[in-house]
Amino acid sequence: MNTIPHRPVFHYTAPTNWINDPNGLAFHDGRYHLHFQYNPNGSKWGDIHWGHASSADLVSWRDEPIALAPSPGDDAGGCFSGCHALVDGVHTLYYTGYTAERQVQCVATSSDLRHWTKQPQRTLATPPAGVEGHDFRDPYVFRHDGRWYMVVGASRDHEQGQALLYRSDDGITWEDRGALYTSPSDRHGRMWECPNFFPIGDRWVLTVSLWLGLGVHAFVGRFEHERFVPEWDGPLDVDAGAFAHLTMQGPDGRTLQWAWMNEQREQAAIDADGWAGAMTVPRELSIDAHGRLNLRPVAEIARLRGEPVARVTGLRGSGEHVRFSGAVLDIEARFAGRDRGKVGLMLRTSADGRETTRIVYWQDARRLSIERERSSLSPQVRHQDVHAHLALAPDEALNLRVLLDGSVLEVYANDRLCLSTRVYPTLPDSLQASAFSDGPATLDLRAWTMGPILPAERPVLSAG
Repeated sequence: MNTIPHRPVFHYTAPTNWINDPNGLAFHDGRYHLHFQYNPNGSKWGDIHWGHASSADLVSWRDEPIALAPSPGDDAGGCFSGCHALVDGVHTLYYTGYTAERQVQCVATSSDLRHWTKQPQRTLATPPAGVEGHDFRDPYVFRHDGRWYMVVGASRDHEQGQALLYRSDDGITWEDRGALYTSPSDRHGRMWECPNFFPIGDRWVLTVSLWLGLGVHAFVGRFEHERFVPEWDGPLDVDAGAFAHLTMQGPDGRTLQWAWMNEQREQAAIDADGWAGAMTVPRELSIDAHGRLNLRPVAEIARLRGEPVARVTGLRGSGEHVRFSGAVLDIEARFAGRDRGKVGLMLRTSADGRETTRIVYWQDARRLSIERERSSLSPQVRHQDVHAHLALAPDEALNLRVLLDGSVLEVYANDRLCLSTRVYPTLPDSLQASAFSDGPATLDLRAWTMGPILPAERPVLSAG
């Protein structure tokens, strides 16, 4: 087993083995329910079931029995991604069933969110013309103007990503309504997975995962005559550090979202640890005064904060501003009065400097980066940098919220975007952290240790 603490403690992971996409988000009887893709028999992708966890407060989580398992028929090859809807008081899962021949949209129902009955007679099996059987997946169901709608991810002629739209009066029988929206260019991907379509205030938001590791893109606009009309778009998570975003409305009206964070190391290293994949923390989405989609960790995450390890207010200067340490941290950093140089944070730095991960904002390039070239001495992990465009006005402060959790790193910038990735330092003393600026800047920084979201002893997930 690895002696370096790579496993996160305040990001959800399954007790053992592989997890990927969040699925079937729901709130029932005072608890949030998170389902997810799960392989109960190994720490790599395959034999996909639906795992299940629940929480009363978005902070402390409890493992639940497996919700869905493959069975002979439409999902014999796996129960792939989907969503939850309460249809006439009945808990209903819509999900993609996989076989070697095709992918179809399946249904299962339950009275208690623990015991599920598949409804094969309700399978949506035939994609529209121009969409191949394996380019048809990940249903997202919502209610609007007294009707049910389903959005399904697709590729048109293997060239353009699409979000297909279906309509139903009863949530059972579906009518093809054509494409809700089609990718406007190649840079938005040729296949759209995990489409989400939901309102925030008087605007509608479409988020899509761009197949083959191209990240997650968001569009904000109008829903008119069963078509989406975008007015703004931008990346939500760049590259594939976080993927397969899934959204729900909480009981208090907040729009909540989770995403999957993949491992970025070779399978031999994963097998040695016996687990793979993590969820982002729950996020809250909003739309700002400029019509942009914003995201931030839910406020409840702050309940996990323990001892403060750094507190700096109004420090002016250049070079290294402050030093602290930790492998499990929540950091708030504000850089104001920047000149044209670079500012940022250094994390998981070893005493000899051979290992370090840098978060860097470069005003001239309008670029936010996570630099991983020296994040690990191991050749079994990825070292590519992660970049995002972030245009800040010259007098606008850079506000970073950084969640460091073992190998998990989420960097939220000015509530506009998130860079999510994984880092795997090898040296036991790769624990130092610091803030820096190439030129004059004023720094406000606070950092805390973070507590766990799960009990130390956990049962292995099993079928209920």
